[in-house]
Amino acid sequence: MASPGLVSGENYDHKLAALFASASDAASAARWVKESIGLSNGQVRLLSPGDPAPGRVLEPEVAGIERTLVRSHLVMGACGGVAGLAAFAVLYLVGVPLVTASPILAVVALLFFGTLAGLLIGGLISLRPDHDPYVHRVLSGLRAGRAAVVVHARSDDELEQAKTLLAARGGETVSSF
Repeated sequence: MASPGLVSGENYDHKLAALFASASDAASAARWVKESIGLSNGQVRLLSPGDPAPGRVLEPEVAGIERTLVRSHLVMGACGGVAGLAAFAVLYLVGVPLVTASPILAVVALLFFGTLAGLLIGGLISLRPDHDPYVHRVLSGLRAGRAAVVVHARSDDELEQAKTLLAARGGETVSSF
């Protein structure tokens, strides 16, 4: 399977949020995380109950999401096509009678179904199923009157550091994969 960096069009692939009982606790934790890890202002944001557009803070990279949609389909479709051709080569070399009897039909069928499978996987990647728990838990917390610190990390290392620091401050953390 392709690496996330190859199919993702976002600058910040890793999303983390921590819910706090008060806005002051969240603001203090946000400053601490930003200073401790050296994150930019755009990478660490605060959300309070009643904020008008929490979705824009949770998922700010609309153009990046669009790039992910295109890239994931192109890359995974191509990988599926290559897998279909590889399956044909193996079946042909092994001597499967159905494949050796009509190789052109077999290669077209395996190429078609391999590409189709890759495109379906690209669609699954585009749906971003890993972001649903992250978004829903934060929105639920905001409705319950809690405040959130949202971190957009560039790497797994930044994500883990931020998660550790926010949890140490008493934040209930949730992240994307």
